[in-house]
Amino acid sequence: MEYTSKYNVRTTMYQQFEHSVDERGDHPCLYYYNNTLSWNETADLVNRCAAALRANGVKKGDRVVICLPNMPQCIAAIYAVNKIGAVASMLHPLSVKSEADYAIKLVGAKFAFCFDVSEKAFKDNPDVTVVKCKTAHYFPKTVYGFMANLVYKKKIKGKTAPATNVKKLIDWADFLKEGDAYIKENGIPETQTDYAATAAVMMTGGTTGNPKGVMLSSENINNLSYELVDVVTTVLDMQIDQDHDGMLTALPVFHGFGFALCMHVSMCVGMAQSLWPQFDAKMCSEAIKKYHLNYIFGVPDFFEKVYKAGYLKGIDMSNMKLIGSGGDVVPYTLTEKMDRLLKENGAKCHFVTGYGLTECVTVCTFTDPLREAPQGCIGIPTYNIEVMTVKPGTTEEVKGEDGELCVYGPTLMQGYWNDPEETAKMLVQHEDGRVWLHTGDMCYIDEKGDIYYRQRLKRVYKISGYLVYPSFIEETYRAMAEIYDCCVIGKEDGGKTMLKLFVVKNKKFAKDDEEQLTAKIRHFGEQNLSKWSLPREIVYIDELPRTKVGKVDFKVLN
Repeated sequence: MEYTSKYNVRTTMYQQFEHSVDERGDHPCLYYYNNTLSWNETADLVNRCAAALRANGVKKGDRVVICLPNMPQCIAAIYAVNKIGAVASMLHPLSVKSEADYAIKLVGAKFAFCFDVSEKAFKDNPDVTVVKCKTAHYFPKTVYGFMANLVYKKKIKGKTAPATNVKKLIDWADFLKEGDAYIKENGIPETQTDYAATAAVMMTGGTTGNPKGVMLSSENINNLSYELVDVVTTVLDMQIDQDHDGMLTALPVFHGFGFALCMHVSMCVGMAQSLWPQFDAKMCSEAIKKYHLNYIFGVPDFFEKVYKAGYLKGIDMSNMKLIGSGGDVVPYTLTEKMDRLLKENGAKCHFVTGYGLTECVTVCTFTDPLREAPQGCIGIPTYNIEVMTVKPGTTEEVKGEDGELCVYGPTLMQGYWNDPEETAKMLVQHEDGRVWLHTGDMCYIDEKGDIYYRQRLKRVYKISGYLVYPSFIEETYRAMAEIYDCCVIGKEDGGKTMLKLFVVKNKKFAKDDEEQLTAKIRHFGEQNLSKWSLPREIVYIDELPRTKVGKVDFKVLN
């Protein structure tokens, strides 16, 4: 793919990290449960891990499954794997055995990193070497760390089991000792520099069919990370302040959003990041206050919980540079609430909404952080990204009407691992000779270039010949004070499609009579929606089921 960039993106991920280490040295790199690791200390972990991988026979091109939450061992493993030219195959840390087996078989992995709770998922893989990492390993050696360890042990009691019948099972500390021995004998492993080689495999969510492995190069990932840098330096006209800026890395790094937009951005620009293996509204909010973190990203559910808990109310946010959400449909009510909070706390930026998919690493559009976004808007293309809308199932461009969003740019995946047929459905050559990513999302681009998200193509229903968009219906009903959240699905009934509305009630109205509330919801719908968009059935549930990456799980509702 031919393109030019004003940023140094044609390097490996490790080389980006190495450059920041040279610049930052003993400055903070990772914050983890009140413990601080400097850039030099983090680099030492990466080099020892890389050496241990080589000692265990891992070489360039080999696939290594990384099934870890956001913890120092995860960061070290990712950059160590990249340093020696191997491929990091990222897997949800709470994966069960069938999911771990699937991931191992898909990429042909012979090596894996896991943590306390996920270790049991790797049993009965006799060809695989497994490194087990304890969440508490890098807790601080203080009273706080001691107490945190006690709480953690209680939390995981009864949830762990050894990975039996594997080629080799080794603890992280002993694994690093193997690296030390390798370095003593052979020196630090040579850094591989092929930035165009596959660096990571990200698993798709698997909400439709089996998960697929998205192949991404270092160049893909670097380009995505520098898209955020461009928003700061070009749109906001600010500079990255290495000494005072900080990133909240609570988004899981097994997903492209957390991997490239949180973890790797920090590594590219020499900015400290606060790692959280599991999102906790109170603890993450305390980290934001303590370390003055001013880059905060999360899925909508993340911000709903933080806002609802009120932990960020009244704190000084005058240093905030970017805060926003993506990864799922962002309710406009959430954007309005967060904008109010930011204004009250002295922030100069607005809450941004991003859109993207794993097949282009993650984010490819952003709303303007300096202005309030119109309802339904997902922004404009980020740096070096082009978009267009086409008639679904074709390459025919459409303007002034809804169409399937297509994306072109240097973040487009190399393809799905060992799946050329599915790759060909997503990466399609157009009449201009360029290969575009067909997202499967219906969008509208207005005359200003603003993009408006409509719906996943697979979630668009046709009722009496009219196209009905569940996301628009959901957004409409969320405006009711009685509704905290909701979801619409289509069901076949006598050969016709009918809509079913799942409602999570606002706690203030939890005891209201449901028959009366149903009547109120129906009346509200009749006043604000077309007759084809009205749900035939309304069901009340305590919460919406979600996938492991925080998206609403439609398969469960169906």
